[in-house]
Amino acid sequence: MNRITRIVIGIALALSSACNYLDVVPEDNATLDDAFKSQDKALSYLFSIYGHLPNNIQYWMPGQPCGGDDLAVAVKGTTRWFCYKSMVYGEESASTVYHNFMRHSGAPTGGVNYDYYSAIRYAYTFLDRIQQVPDISETNLREWQGEAWYLIGYFHWALLEYYGPIVIMDHEISLNADETELYKPRNTFDECVDFIVECFDKAIEMLPPRQQNIRWYGRASAAAAHGFKVRTLLFAASPLFNGNSEFFSRLRNSDGTYLVSQTYDPAKWERARIAAEQAISYAEQNGYRLYENPANASIADNFERGVRNFHDYFVEPEYNTDEYLCAYVHTEGPKKIQRLSGIRTELPYSADDFTTSYQVMFPAVEMYYTKNGLPLADDPTIDLTTLYDYDPDTQVANINQNREPRFYACVGYNRGEFEIANEVKQVQAYAGEVHGYILKNDGSINSSVEYVNSSGYFLKKPVHRTTAYDKTTKTFSYKKFVYPVIRLAELYLSYAEADFEYNGKLSAQSLEYLNKVRSRCGLPDFEESWQLAGGMPTGSKLQQVLHMERNNELMFEGHRYRDMRRWKEAGKCMNATWKAWNVWGKNATEYYTIKDFKDFDRPRKFETPRHYLLPYPIEELQINENLVQNPGW
Repeated sequence: MNRITRIVIGIALALSSACNYLDVVPEDNATLDDAFKSQDKALSYLFSIYGHLPNNIQYWMPGQPCGGDDLAVAVKGTTRWFCYKSMVYGEESASTVYHNFMRHSGAPTGGVNYDYYSAIRYAYTFLDRIQQVPDISETNLREWQGEAWYLIGYFHWALLEYYGPIVIMDHEISLNADETELYKPRNTFDECVDFIVECFDKAIEMLPPRQQNIRWYGRASAAAAHGFKVRTLLFAASPLFNGNSEFFSRLRNSDGTYLVSQTYDPAKWERARIAAEQAISYAEQNGYRLYENPANASIADNFERGVRNFHDYFVEPEYNTDEYLCAYVHTEGPKKIQRLSGIRTELPYSADDFTTSYQVMFPAVEMYYTKNGLPLADDPTIDLTTLYDYDPDTQVANINQNREPRFYACVGYNRGEFEIANEVKQVQAYAGEVHGYILKNDGSINSSVEYVNSSGYFLKKPVHRTTAYDKTTKTFSYKKFVYPVIRLAELYLSYAEADFEYNGKLSAQSLEYLNKVRSRCGLPDFEESWQLAGGMPTGSKLQQVLHMERNNELMFEGHRYRDMRRWKEAGKCMNATWKAWNVWGKNATEYYTIKDFKDFDRPRKFETPRHYLLPYPIEELQINENLVQNPGW
């Protein structure tokens, strides 16, 4: 029987750490009828569905947060431990599926298995039976139904993002269903989008703006449903699926139905803009705003205040209920991120210390604006001919000076500041120094050490100033915080992008939203910045700038991989030759030499259109002959 539509009876007993408030596990001998005998039992069943949510904080998920051209892990890390690399190095295939979202097993060792269709099945089971609960209150009935519709929409969206057109599961399928109901062909992309939007619309009508109990921060809310609706519609309006005959002219069901429309429809951008407008209005009316740490209000310098506020929204509040419409509340995820990002405490090298495995890539560094809020190439105060030179007194590269606040909030660099362990440390990244490549006793590079930075740039964004390592006890002190999935800034940027793509220019409303984002991080208004460059950009230049606005705000949060795919830019970006500092250099003269990024002793491999989507597992194609494979697989 096809796993996509297989009927699975029972309750998911092992709950994911996706929501640390989900500490209710159904009894081992529970039956389906038992699950709906009381409100408490029904809530336990609902919580079990949340247990299928993916751990997108971790580096093994495709593009979450690695997999794009903004962030990578140590070059010696193998696919066994960092399985996002299966997509980077062409190891993924229909028969070797490292990222399996259609069944609970089958991925190779180190891969991920998430059975999203079973989760959808459980949600329909919940909807079909929740009214049987004898003591259910009207409030709980309505809100819990809204949560189920939210989860149905989310899991369909999660499949759509990676596979493109999928099989819609729009009801609970009977055990006695015939093969025509079990073995369905893939729905068209537009049908999938409409269905997902419908699910989120139902959820919006039933859910509160936010969960009032802080322990339930990861549960569905109407604000989160609005956010995912916008994300879905922006994805649908983008070049990857909006009339993409270049990639998908052969992606058709056996009856000849095109699974992706071959005709560009500008109205899809307007639909996304309207959804973003509604989402923003709803969020703002219900108290969501861009987070600014009250402790920073006394900082007189606007630039420094911007650096602080941008860094603090991510790590300062344990629960950023101001800005986050949806967040992951994994407890281990932020710990691992901080350990992978923190700079080494001291020499000699120890694998027990901060591993410094996350490395910021040069495309991200070059994308950040200057302090004037302009791209490097457009700022008349920047000398591009000396960009990669360095100041002999400070030993800081020119490219790392006079950059925007978000750069300094997120990126560490040689001889720059890195706040950790309750002190401001200087990054010392020459080979043989505390944060650089490890040397052997004879002075040669110790190539066997895994946890070293190979780009010359370090990730500061998720590291709180109190995060520390105790070398005596070999223990870490981590700052506890939730990880953003959708935040208000994303909605502002989505509105501006959709507005431009539909109207060919930026409205006053779009500029207001862009400037809200820029103001929080200490940048001049959009119009003011571009006045310095001779005037506002237009046409394809403005489109490029809007992409940069989005990238620079959302960098290292798992957006880049999705965005460069939906913009049809992934092939160009992923196959480019990335730069790196000569991290084997033992002094400034040697270090500040541009080299090609040493990428795990083998070339990256991104084939178009093959790697824009995951393959359908071969088992699914063999079981259901109505399924067709994605292009290139």
